[in-house]
Amino acid sequence: MITIEPLMQRLSERRPIFYSEADFQHELAIELRTMDPDIQIRLEYPFGEGSRASLDVLLRKGADQFGLELKYLCRSADLTVAGERFQLRNQSARDLRRYDVCKDVVRIEEFSRRFGAAGGVLVLTNDPAYWSSRGRIHACDAAFDLSDLRTLSGVLAWTDRAGAGTMKGREAPLIIANSYALRWHDYTKLAGGGGHLRYLYIPVGKHGTPGVNAA
Repeated sequence: MITIEPLMQRLSERRPIFYSEADFQHELAIELRTMDPDIQIRLEYPFGEGSRASLDVLLRKGADQFGLELKYLCRSADLTVAGERFQLRNQSARDLRRYDVCKDVVRIEEFSRRFGAAGGVLVLTNDPAYWSSRGRIHACDAAFDLSDLRTLSGVLAWTDRAGAGTMKGREAPLIIANSYALRWHDYTKLAGGGGHLRYLYIPVGKHGTPGVNAA
């Protein structure tokens, strides 16, 4: 239903940077509709009776469905693009945000098994800490590492060094059913600090099987 590379290339030409995750979500939906006018798009779509869980983006075309979770993770930046100023605030607690990305993978796997549909997790960031190799291999959030060329799989849990405050609301280990090789790609390079944006796409196939780059 989507192929990520041409989608992100087209989007980067029109919107090389975003104010917020909501801005990213909205503009991504516009680009998807532009590429395929027959696709149906729903944002913040609830799935599961009696559940508060929702998908950032649900796509429908004919009998097929596709679920997409988005993350826009920022470091501080003050950039001007075509006369428009973008002031991004630093998002702290990278350990928690790594956990949340991994949790999105678990949720998309659940969606895939429940509805027999494919899906994916799409992360966009201007913070190299997410894609760079980490020197602290014994960090409390090492299991949730998202660095380039890493493989995400199995049971992911905090180490014993993680404090109660760090884990609050995120104590539960995460179980990744499949194995995902993480590959980061350039999105855009803007002049100025924080102007290099990259994206990570983690595809999940139908019925919870490992995904490929097209759905």
